[in-house]
Amino acid sequence: MIKKIIISHFNNIAAIIENSKIQELIVINNTYQVNDIYIGTVQKIFTSINAAFVKLNYHDKSGFIHVNDLKYINPRVDLHLRSITDALAIRQKLLVQIIKEPTKSKGPRLTTNIHLSGQYLVLMPFNNKVCVSQKIYDESERVFLRAFGILIKPSNTGILFKDSSRGIKEKVLIEELSSLRKQWDFIEKSSITTICPSLINYNDDLIRKILIDYLDREVDLIVADSVKSLQRLYEYLQLRYDQMYKSQIRLQLYEENTCILEAFRVNSTIFEILKIKIELDSGIYIFIESSEALTIIDVNSGSFNQNLNSYDSILQTNCLAASEIAYQLQVRNINGIIIIDFIDMKTQKDQLKLIDHLSKVLKDDRARPEIVQLSELGLVELTRRRRGQSLKEIFGSSEGTERDKQQDQNSMSVSHQKNLTMAVQDINATFFNKRFRQLLKVRNSMECNVKRHFSPLAHRYIIPLQLYHSMIDNQLAIL
Repeated sequence: MIKKIIISHFNNIAAIIENSKIQELIVINNTYQVNDIYIGTVQKIFTSINAAFVKLNYHDKSGFIHVNDLKYINPRVDLHLRSITDALAIRQKLLVQIIKEPTKSKGPRLTTNIHLSGQYLVLMPFNNKVCVSQKIYDESERVFLRAFGILIKPSNTGILFKDSSRGIKEKVLIEELSSLRKQWDFIEKSSITTICPSLINYNDDLIRKILIDYLDREVDLIVADSVKSLQRLYEYLQLRYDQMYKSQIRLQLYEENTCILEAFRVNSTIFEILKIKIELDSGIYIFIESSEALTIIDVNSGSFNQNLNSYDSILQTNCLAASEIAYQLQVRNINGIIIIDFIDMKTQKDQLKLIDHLSKVLKDDRARPEIVQLSELGLVELTRRRRGQSLKEIFGSSEGTERDKQQDQNSMSVSHQKNLTMAVQDINATFFNKRFRQLLKVRNSMECNVKRHFSPLAHRYIIPLQLYHSMIDNQLAIL
């Protein structure tokens, strides 16, 4: 299996590709991202639902916080907090973190339980515990990490060892903990001196997000359209990984004049994602309809017809559709409640086989989908954890607006065509209306044996980092 990461520095978009098929898309937005930290003011308090709205800035929607997400506000009331008025008051300043991105009609979900995430560790400033990821199954490794965490953690601060911390050198873990601690010290000082409301800590860095969440030992190749991005990746690999893994992964600068998103079919994939109807090569077609409350998926056999009896043919059709549905959930980043209407099967044995196959194809999904039940009507109900906005929320916002305007008309086909045209215009505005200051013309390292030599790491500590990267770009442009 060949796993690649494609990075478009100019568009702030990356794609995870496995076996020549896009598995996941990473898009960085400008406002209200998960893990952003704000200093806000309490705007409204609703005692009937034990919740409050917190003003985060002067332009966008206010954030929503429930009493269950109020942690470490006041040690005297934290243990017996029943009413939100015991902890909050109107115009009170509040340090909050976004745990759920906004939708079309709702603002972001907030919490006061701040945490700072690195590649191997999560720093919990208000929690005095040492935790180990449940994905680390080796008991001896868990005991070692727990004991090591007790030794290195700052006082009155908790840390969580992520599953990526397995086998990592102690020196690397200590360095990351020190970096997270400095980041928290800066946030503490900023929360005191910054004018309220305002954004204190945010992450619009695509490279950092990839390094923390997506870079693992299964990645074989990283292709980027920016020398600066490759330089940062190279430095990170030199500092954090052993020699065997550094020699395994390859860094490649994209050389063509066309956009990297076109070359790897990322833009065409998004065009397909915005379509409701999916047609498979076998003749099966699937309808995916998403709304604010849930997502409904309908499976139709279409022209699929095997030379088997009807029961085996129906089971095979449903299994093929289940594999495609698992892929669509991941690449579209569909979250929340999902209901799937498969073709009706007569026997309970076939239903169990289908559920078992669906659970297997969902196993590798990072969002950890959970199959709830197979209802009496033959509907499969499952939930998928929210990991940022879905691609439809990001690129297809005009689709829903236009559909609301056209819902009183009789011609659904004309309405759908207009919606698709508007969505395409939105994507074109995102992808193709970019003006590049210069075209990168570098020979393809996959077709020739020319190796790219990066500057020694010692230079980045002598001059400011941004100036250093700009110098590297200019030198390579001259070459």
